[in-house]
Amino acid sequence: MCGESHWTAARETSRQANKLDEEGVEIAVCRHGFLLKGLNMYRGEIFAYPMFLQKEFQGAAFLAMDVTCRYVPYLEKVSEALTHLQPLQKMRHCLSVMHAKAHNTKCEILWNARNQEGAGTTLGEEVEQVNSFLSRCALTTKYMSKSVRTDMLTVHAIGWNQRKENGLHIALSSRFKKTVENTLDATESLKKMQD
Repeated sequence: MCGESHWTAARETSRQANKLDEEGVEIAVCRHGFLLKGLNMYRGEIFAYPMFLQKEFQGAAFLAMDVTCRYVPYLEKVSEALTHLQPLQKMRHCLSVMHAKAHNTKCEILWNARNQEGAGTTLGEEVEQVNSFLSRCALTTKYMSKSVRTDMLTVHAIGWNQRKENGLHIALSSRFKKTVENTLDATESLKKMQD
Protein backbone atom coordinates (compact mmCIF):
# COMPACT_ATOMS: atom_id res chain seq x y z
CA MET A 1 0.00 0.00 0.00
CA CYS A 2 1.29 3.43 -0.99
CA GLY A 3 -1.25 6.21 -0.79
CA GLU A 4 -4.44 4.90 -2.36
CA SER A 5 -2.65 2.26 -4.44
CA HIS A 6 -2.32 -1.45 -3.70
CA TRP A 7 0.79 -2.99 -5.24
CA THR A 8 0.69 -6.68 -6.11
CA ALA A 9 4.17 -6.44 -7.63
CA ALA A 10 5.93 -5.57 -4.39
CA ARG A 11 6.45 -8.75 -2.41
CA GLU A 12 9.25 -10.51 -0.61
CA THR A 13 7.85 -13.97 -1.31
CA SER A 14 5.32 -15.46 -3.67
CA ARG A 15 2.00 -16.37 -2.09
CA GLN A 16 1.28 -19.28 -4.37
CA ALA A 17 3.07 -21.20 -7.05
CA ASN A 18 1.69 -21.02 -10.57
CA LYS A 19 1.38 -24.03 -12.86
CA LEU A 20 2.92 -22.11 -15.76
CA ASP A 21 6.55 -22.46 -16.83
CA GLU A 22 7.06 -18.75 -16.30
CA GLU A 23 4.91 -15.95 -15.01
CA GLY A 24 6.68 -13.22 -16.95
CA VAL A 25 9.97 -11.60 -17.78
CA GLU A 26 11.94 -9.11 -15.67
CA ILE A 27 14.25 -6.90 -17.70
CA ALA A 28 16.96 -4.28 -17.18
CA VAL A 29 17.08 -1.38 -19.63
CA CYS A 30 19.52 1.55 -19.81
CA ARG A 31 18.33 5.15 -19.97
CA HIS A 32 18.78 5.12 -23.75
CA GLY A 33 16.28 2.26 -24.08
CA PHE A 34 18.68 -0.61 -24.79
CA LEU A 35 17.60 -3.93 -23.33
CA LEU A 36 20.61 -5.08 -21.30
CA LYS A 37 19.51 -8.24 -19.54
CA GLY A 38 16.38 -10.20 -18.78
CA LEU A 39 15.27 -13.17 -16.74
CA ASN A 40 12.26 -15.44 -16.54
CA MET A 41 10.09 -15.00 -13.46
CA TYR A 42 8.88 -18.29 -12.04
CA ARG A 43 7.28 -17.03 -8.83
CA GLY A 44 5.53 -13.77 -9.72
CA GLU A 45 6.97 -10.32 -9.14
CA ILE A 46 9.15 -10.71 -6.07
CA PHE A 47 12.03 -8.49 -4.95
CA ALA A 48 14.66 -11.18 -5.57
CA TYR A 49 14.43 -10.62 -9.34
CA PRO A 50 15.22 -6.89 -9.44
CA MET A 51 17.89 -7.48 -6.78
CA PHE A 52 19.57 -10.03 -9.04
CA LEU A 53 19.49 -7.61 -11.98
CA GLN A 54 20.75 -4.77 -9.78
CA LYS A 55 23.65 -6.98 -8.69
CA GLU A 56 24.52 -7.55 -12.36
CA PHE A 57 24.79 -3.77 -12.94
CA GLN A 58 26.48 -2.55 -9.75
CA GLY A 59 28.35 0.20 -11.61
CA ALA A 60 25.16 2.01 -12.62
CA ALA A 61 24.33 5.27 -10.86
CA PHE A 62 20.53 4.91 -10.69
CA LEU A 63 17.91 2.19 -10.51
CA ALA A 64 14.40 3.25 -11.53
CA MET A 65 11.51 0.96 -10.74
CA ASP A 66 7.81 1.25 -10.04
CA VAL A 67 7.94 0.11 -6.40
CA THR A 68 11.14 1.78 -5.19
CA CYS A 69 9.51 2.87 -1.91
CA ARG A 70 8.96 -0.79 -1.02
CA TYR A 71 12.13 -2.21 -2.57
CA VAL A 72 14.66 0.05 -0.79
CA PRO A 73 13.63 -1.02 2.77
CA TYR A 74 13.70 -4.65 1.60
CA LEU A 75 17.20 -4.18 0.15
CA GLU A 76 18.42 -2.57 3.38
CA LYS A 77 17.05 -5.46 5.44
CA VAL A 78 18.51 -8.14 3.16
CA SER A 79 21.93 -6.48 2.81
CA GLU A 80 22.13 -6.17 6.59
CA ALA A 81 21.90 -9.96 6.82
CA LEU A 82 23.89 -10.71 3.65
CA THR A 83 26.88 -8.38 3.80
CA HIS A 84 28.05 -9.15 0.25
CA LEU A 85 24.94 -7.29 -0.99
CA GLN A 86 25.79 -4.05 0.85
CA PRO A 87 27.41 -2.43 -2.24
CA LEU A 88 23.93 -2.48 -3.84
CA GLN A 89 22.90 0.26 -1.43
CA LYS A 90 25.34 2.68 -3.08
CA MET A 91 23.17 2.77 -6.20
CA ARG A 92 20.61 5.58 -6.05
CA HIS A 93 16.97 4.62 -6.43
CA CYS A 94 14.14 6.51 -8.06
CA LEU A 95 10.57 6.09 -9.22
CA SER A 96 9.79 6.42 -12.87
CA VAL A 97 7.98 9.68 -13.55
CA MET A 98 4.64 8.11 -14.49
CA HIS A 99 4.63 5.58 -11.65
CA ALA A 100 5.44 8.31 -9.12
CA LYS A 101 2.01 9.82 -9.83
CA ALA A 102 0.36 6.69 -8.40
CA HIS A 103 2.26 6.91 -5.11
CA ASN A 104 1.43 9.15 -2.16
CA THR A 105 2.77 12.71 -2.21
CA LYS A 106 5.63 12.08 0.25
CA CYS A 107 6.79 9.10 -1.78
CA GLU A 108 6.54 11.02 -5.05
CA ILE A 109 8.64 13.90 -3.69
CA LEU A 110 11.24 11.61 -2.11
CA TRP A 111 11.72 9.14 -4.97
CA ASN A 112 10.64 10.89 -8.19
CA ALA A 113 13.39 10.75 -10.84
CA ARG A 114 12.93 14.48 -11.51
CA ASN A 115 13.91 15.18 -7.90
CA GLN A 116 17.10 13.13 -7.97
CA GLU A 117 20.27 15.15 -8.49
CA GLY A 118 22.24 13.78 -11.41
CA ALA A 119 19.30 11.98 -13.02
CA GLY A 120 18.75 14.82 -15.49
CA THR A 121 15.58 14.43 -17.51
CA THR A 122 15.48 10.65 -17.22
CA LEU A 123 11.90 9.46 -17.26
CA GLY A 124 12.55 5.97 -15.92
CA GLU A 125 9.90 4.61 -18.32
CA GLU A 126 12.34 2.89 -20.66
CA VAL A 127 11.45 -0.53 -19.26
CA GLU A 128 7.77 0.14 -20.00
CA GLN A 129 8.63 0.87 -23.63
CA VAL A 130 10.47 -2.44 -24.00
CA ASN A 131 7.67 -4.30 -22.17
CA SER A 132 5.14 -2.78 -24.56
CA PHE A 133 7.20 -3.96 -27.53
CA LEU A 134 7.75 -7.47 -26.15
CA SER A 135 4.08 -7.85 -25.19
CA ARG A 136 3.38 -8.36 -28.90
CA CYS A 137 4.99 -11.77 -28.50
CA ALA A 138 2.64 -12.85 -25.70
CA LEU A 139 -0.16 -14.21 -27.88
CA THR A 140 2.11 -16.46 -29.92
CA THR A 141 4.81 -17.42 -27.43
CA LYS A 142 2.37 -18.79 -24.86
CA TYR A 143 1.72 -21.72 -27.22
CA MET A 144 5.42 -22.42 -27.83
CA SER A 145 7.76 -24.73 -26.01
CA LYS A 146 10.06 -23.18 -23.43
CA SER A 147 13.18 -23.15 -25.63
CA VAL A 148 11.38 -21.75 -28.69
CA ARG A 149 9.74 -19.07 -26.53
CA THR A 150 13.16 -18.03 -25.20
CA ASP A 151 14.57 -17.93 -28.74
CA MET A 152 11.62 -15.85 -29.98
CA LEU A 153 11.97 -13.31 -27.15
CA THR A 154 15.73 -13.16 -27.77
CA VAL A 155 15.20 -12.45 -31.49
CA HIS A 156 12.74 -9.69 -30.63
CA ALA A 157 15.12 -8.24 -28.01
CA ILE A 158 17.97 -8.18 -30.55
CA GLY A 159 15.64 -6.47 -33.04
CA TRP A 160 14.65 -3.87 -30.44
CA ASN A 161 18.30 -3.11 -29.62
CA GLN A 162 19.18 -2.86 -33.33
CA ARG A 163 16.33 -0.40 -33.88
CA LYS A 164 17.52 1.65 -30.87
CA GLU A 165 21.11 1.63 -32.15
CA ASN A 166 20.04 2.80 -35.62
CA GLY A 167 18.09 5.73 -34.15
CA LEU A 168 20.42 6.62 -31.26
CA HIS A 169 22.08 9.57 -33.01
CA ILE A 170 18.68 11.14 -33.69
CA ALA A 171 17.39 10.48 -30.16
CA LEU A 172 20.51 11.90 -28.49
CA SER A 173 20.64 15.03 -30.65
CA SER A 174 16.92 15.61 -30.07
CA ARG A 175 17.38 15.16 -26.33
CA PHE A 176 20.34 17.56 -26.34
CA LYS A 177 18.40 20.20 -28.30
CA LYS A 178 15.43 19.91 -25.92
CA THR A 179 17.73 20.16 -22.88
CA VAL A 180 19.40 23.32 -24.24
CA GLU A 181 15.97 24.87 -24.90
CA ASN A 182 14.73 23.93 -21.42
CA THR A 183 17.90 25.39 -19.86
CA LEU A 184 17.42 28.68 -21.70
CA ASP A 185 13.75 28.82 -20.67
CA ALA A 186 14.60 28.08 -17.04
CA THR A 187 17.38 30.68 -17.03
CA GLU A 188 15.04 33.31 -18.47
CA SER A 189 12.32 32.39 -15.99
CA LEU A 190 14.78 32.63 -13.09
CA LYS A 191 15.99 36.02 -14.30
CA LYS A 192 12.39 37.32 -14.45
CA MET A 193 11.75 35.97 -10.97
CA GLN A 194 14.89 37.64 -9.62
CA ASP A 195 13.96 40.97 -11.24
